Amino acid sequence: MTRKSGKYILLICSMMALFLASCSDSIAPVYAGTGVQVIEAKKLSDLELEFDRYNYDLNKLQDGVPPLILQSFPDELASLSSSKKKKQFFFKSLLPLILLANEEIKRERLLLLDLKERIELEDEGLSESDYHLLLTLAKRYQVKMTRDDPRNTLDKLLLRIDIIPTELALAQAANESAYGTSRFSQLANNLFGEWTFTPGTGIVPEGRPDGEIYEVRRFNSLLDSVRSYQKNLNTHSAYKPFRLLRAEARSAEQKPKGEHLAKGLLRYSTRREAYIKDLQSLIKQNRLDRYATATLRKI
Repeated sequence: MTRKSGKYILLICSMMALFLASCSDSIAPVYAGTGVQVIEAKKLSDLELEFDRYNYDLNKLQDGVPPLILQSFPDELASLSSSKKKKQFFFKSLLPLILLANEEIKRERLLLLDLKERIELEDEGLSESDYHLLLTLAKRYQVKMTRDDPRNTLDKLLLRIDIIPTELALAQAANESAYGTSRFSQLANNLFGEWTFTPGTGIVPEGRPDGEIYEVRRFNSLLDSVRSYQKNLNTHSAYKPFRLLRAEARSAEQKPKGEHLAKGLLRYSTRREAYIKDLQSLIKQNRLDRYATATLRKI
């Protein structure tokens, strides 16, 4: 098989994966490794046994993080009296999910970068397969597609298709879900306080003003919540400052850092500057930047 035909097969496989992902939020992750394991632990002791089974220790990540998908937090998490244990279970459960979701985005970004390079080198228009790949990504990331100007579409997509720093995602999830113990994280797998305006598809929050229809969105799994959060930051107009800060870091050949990028989330909460300071404090106090370089392990 030639290098060119190999690239073509990879492109077709990637397009199929992107198509499936666009149809559902709950498909298996597009992960280059092997052995993704789905965990349905009803008790914290069951969850701890699973972590031990894969030698998963947050203080020993040199061999990577096992790709474990916890579907929902055990009810016991909310009743833990030790805040230290509560945080350990929370971060340990969430870290693989964030890394898996980031891997999906990385693969999309690599496809884009490869497409951009080929267009610039060959100075040709889009092939049909390239066009459909770009169209799939444009629809998912809410970018208007212009076939006559693919470079413009590519540049807009590259601003949006990029990872969310691990330490920032962990901090926001901890803040919004009270370390996985909030009512909405327990009943709806909602880690980031996302709303829905389709009545009956979420949970009505207590004290919702009369006349309002918003509900707290319900997710089938914790991974679905992480994916939705990432897409929200990568597409919503309110978080354009976040995306620009990330792009500036990329242009300077620097790795985007959560503590810095948090400044672009002013509109995530009505608390504005106080919310940003809370996120930055969470990152510092819990030393979350130590997970910034964590990678997935093949099992």
